[in-house]
Amino acid sequence: MSVGKRYKTNGSTFAVQTGFGSPKTVTNITAAEPPVVSAAAHGFILGSVVKLANIDAPTQLDDGTFAVDNPLTGTFELAGQDGTGYDAFDSGSPGATATPVTFSPFCELTSFNQQDGGADQVEVTGWCSTAKEFEQGLSDSGTLQLDYNLAPNETVQTAIREAKLAGDKLAFKITFPGDGGMAIMIGTVQQTSFQGAVNGVFTGSATIKLSGEVFVLEAA
Repeated sequence: MSVGKRYKTNGSTFAVQTGFGSPKTVTNITAAEPPVVSAAAHGFILGSVVKLANIDAPTQLDDGTFAVDNPLTGTFELAGQDGTGYDAFDSGSPGATATPVTFSPFCELTSFNQQDGGADQVEVTGWCSTAKEFEQGLSDSGTLQLDYNLAPNETVQTAIREAKLAGDKLAFKITFPGDGGMAIMIGTVQQTSFQGAVNGVFTGSATIKLSGEVFVLEAA
């Protein structure tokens, strides 16, 4: 019998951002890797996703959407972020907030495919090189392809369509069964389509351009 682990798709959940909860006041953000956000009684758990707003400094985090890691009483980390070069938090930021994303299960989903993009290869061949030499350049976060049974007025499909029209980022969360943990992806909707045929059902698809790494977190 194989001792390797595997997780069935049935029994897992795929959820999509469809709204926001109540904002929490942010009182500090450390310039560290990862940044640690202070917010009293935030109530976030591992795998929560939050949107920061009204952050005068560091400006790199303002209006950004982030996965929550290592939540503690009064603080939480921004998963996968390196804030070591950021400006210090502006304690005078009026109304700095962290607002939790709310998710809805995507029950019409039939399949998905996440594909990383290739990193740039920057040629650095010099006079003394004996062959072409390269340094790895910027990475491409890739895409997420969703295929589903079309139900255009269903909550998730409405959110996908509205995000495409507005150019807003959406968060997507896979929760694996048992101890499989979760994966969180954030990106913008690039394309949607739908189609139908005789003796079938209407189907749709969406392509999401991911804006950062796929966050893989342990089970909460």
